[in-house]
Amino acid sequence: MNKIGKLIIARHHESEWNKLGKWTGVVEVGLTTYGFKMSEKMGDLIKDIHIDQAFTSAQIRSIETFLCMEDDAHINVPVNQSVALNERDYGDYTGKNKWDMEKILGEENFEKLRRDWDYPVPNGETLKMVYGRVTPFYLNVILPLLKSGKNVLVVAHGNSLRALIKYLEKIPDDGMIHVEMLFGAVIIYEVDKEGCMIKKENRSIKTTVETNIKNSKAQIVATIGPACAKKQILSEMIRHQADVIRFNFSWANLADHAAQISLVKEVAHEVGRNIIIIQDLPGPRVQEGHEHTYDHNAVTGMTEQDKKFAKFGVEHGVDYIALSFVGGTKEIEECREIIKQNSGTQRIIAKIERKIAVESLGEIIKSADAIMVARGDLGNEFPLEQIPFVQEKIIRATKLAGKPVITATQMMLSMVDHPVPTRAEVTDVANAILQGSDAVMLSEESAIGKYPVEAITMMEKIIL
Repeated sequence: MNKIGKLIIARHHESEWNKLGKWTGVVEVGLTTYGFKMSEKMGDLIKDIHIDQAFTSAQIRSIETFLCMEDDAHINVPVNQSVALNERDYGDYTGKNKWDMEKILGEENFEKLRRDWDYPVPNGETLKMVYGRVTPFYLNVILPLLKSGKNVLVVAHGNSLRALIKYLEKIPDDGMIHVEMLFGAVIIYEVDKEGCMIKKENRSIKTTVETNIKNSKAQIVATIGPACAKKQILSEMIRHQADVIRFNFSWANLADHAAQISLVKEVAHEVGRNIIIIQDLPGPRVQEGHEHTYDHNAVTGMTEQDKKFAKFGVEHGVDYIALSFVGGTKEIEECREIIKQNSGTQRIIAKIERKIAVESLGEIIKSADAIMVARGDLGNEFPLEQIPFVQEKIIRATKLAGKPVITATQMMLSMVDHPVPTRAEVTDVANAILQGSDAVMLSEESAIGKYPVEAITMMEKIIL
């Protein structure tokens, strides 16, 4: 009797509509350039497995992903295309922006629509209906091949594969909300004669900081906040080349930050990327209604609250601690001592946002590990027309010292409310890169804006 072959399943990579956050469903939309690159890397995940037969859906993004995997893994096998493996039909929601629809439907109904087993879609399919076509195809067409000892590769879509996973892993209806099939991953199953899982292995594309830098000449820092603190949105942002996640400790509480730091690490692991976490301390910040300033009488920029927060950051494994309203090297030395006392290895970013800091720039750059051009508060210290020249001075001095520099504040502020930036904002981001910025930062745009994923996507395009 033949040993039962292995079943390998893979989701197509990023399509043009995935990138835009749209429900694609039955519409024929091809892969993005990034999707093609990552699909080739997916081939590396199965190079050690002899594939005897392959199946894709009848949709182009699935076929393109298979062709890239086939080329990279040197697979040369029969491939069948079947509509039974097609993506879920989103009916009236097809082509709609997901995050706009969340606002219309409400968070609870939105999550039910995306994840629940039998949540109705106007003129479309429930996940239960997708299961009704995928499972018979698996049992009648694919399982006999597995029983004959053949290893079978299936490249399809998130929901058609979720439906298949339900059968393979005997997942109850109410458990489907937790089932996900990620981009850039394959699952290898060993099954019994009924086609149900005996054993499985997860494999995903692993990238490094160096790989991320090669993909974009500068990195993107995104501030976490209510608009992006959900797993799905955060995952989309990281997939669209957010390289660094910033936590603004002027807001929220430590319990929220602890949960969100954990979430970032979880998503980064699932996506297979090394995501840097910055803890941004408030310093001697003074809130004045909708605006803020700092306590000009403060002896040091490192407050007692900052010391407590820094200890928290070390304990929760952040990578960088950013100091606000730095006046000189004193607060940098104080922070480094706290890190040392708590057995940490965190590096320190000095935020340049005071006139005295610009005047002491050389010694601050020498003492810190990285520099941030914090233009918002600089605009309160210098006449606005001087800010471009102050920015250039800080970037040039930091680069000459061989240390990284981040340009921040209001880079694409209009994207808080609009899906595209202004022409002036595009020029601003480009200018920061041309001046030598190693990273550019989103604040309100990603933290509270309506279009966090689109803001990341646009910034990546400008950088490239």
